Amino acid sequence: MPTENDIEADVRDVLKALAIRKNVLLAGPPGTGKSRLLNRVRELFEWKKGYTGAAPTAAIPLPAASGEIPQWFPSPDQDISRKVFQTVFDQNTKYRDFMRGLVPKIGNAGEFTVTSGTLYRASIHAQHEGNASLVIIDEINRGPAVAAFGSALVGLEPDKRLASDGTPTPTTQYFELLGNTGEHESFALPNDLYILAAMNEADTSVEPLDVAFLRRFAPYRLEPQVSVLRQHLALPADPATLPEISETAQDLYEALAQAWVQLNKQILLGRGQAYQLGHGALMHTAAPAADLGAAQQYVADAWSTLRGHIDEVFFGNTRALADLLRTGNNNSPYALEEATFAGQTVRRIVGPTRPTAEVLYRLLSLIAKQ
Repeated sequence: MPTENDIEADVRDVLKALAIRKNVLLAGPPGTGKSRLLNRVRELFEWKKGYTGAAPTAAIPLPAASGEIPQWFPSPDQDISRKVFQTVFDQNTKYRDFMRGLVPKIGNAGEFTVTSGTLYRASIHAQHEGNASLVIIDEINRGPAVAAFGSALVGLEPDKRLASDGTPTPTTQYFELLGNTGEHESFALPNDLYILAAMNEADTSVEPLDVAFLRRFAPYRLEPQVSVLRQHLALPADPATLPEISETAQDLYEALAQAWVQLNKQILLGRGQAYQLGHGALMHTAAPAADLGAAQQYVADAWSTLRGHIDEVFFGNTRALADLLRTGNNNSPYALEEATFAGQTVRRIVGPTRPTAEVLYRLLSLIAKQ
């Protein structure tokens, strides 16, 4: 069975936070590994004994058939049925989808039925002896989170739950919801229920989460990690001096990694931490080590991702984009053009949509040096 040291640090930290706080919220820029972390935690939480199949998260050792759940895990004594319930929030997510509510009965005009949403089903499962439930919510800030949780919000905190044996404590918080026949009944969240949510703070299409909602979750933040990207690109830990002309795949990857670091520094200054780009966004496939042509294609694809990201982050701010693309330098393939239209100064950046390998290397080297 895996020991504590066998499990990746961030996975271990999140599992420990779940054990203590019950609810954890993952946040960080895109490409920092939130989805990867959700998958890792999901697989380990289930603790499937005797698992022998090929797992997408095979980097984590899975328990042997006789393995006991470590005491630092969420609900270590609940080993009969450990189940994960997954959902994704969007603008149409409602309380009835997450807890309970009335919906029309299909095939019976004028009749309604009571739904059992994700959190409700997870709660019922966790009420049984030997069971534990983990609810995973991706894109939690894309939907009306407070409305989706509804009255269940008052019972989220650990001290507001039922005791481990299902009995109420002096601080257990009950709330009303619809029963199976439409009547209202009192309900409290069980002790062995856990919630792991993830969000992208920089998503401009959503509203910030309510402060009262956020304080019920333990925050866990993921940041861009240059060491992970350099390892993926088979680069040494320390940056190397870039030659004037790229001759090897390693030269191209070095320029890409260093340019990414510099662009993230400038994004941090111009827009803030949440708008940076994570390492995972440039790890779209395996990095060819020997084939120079394949390496050039890899870097070109990565640059398209980088360029698309800065275009979105600095949309409408042409001067900022001009600075990022080093338009003031003669070695940059991009230039800032200014013209007058209807009495107003109009600025636009001109240059290649898809630079050649030589031009792209020169640009990445230019960005990396500043």
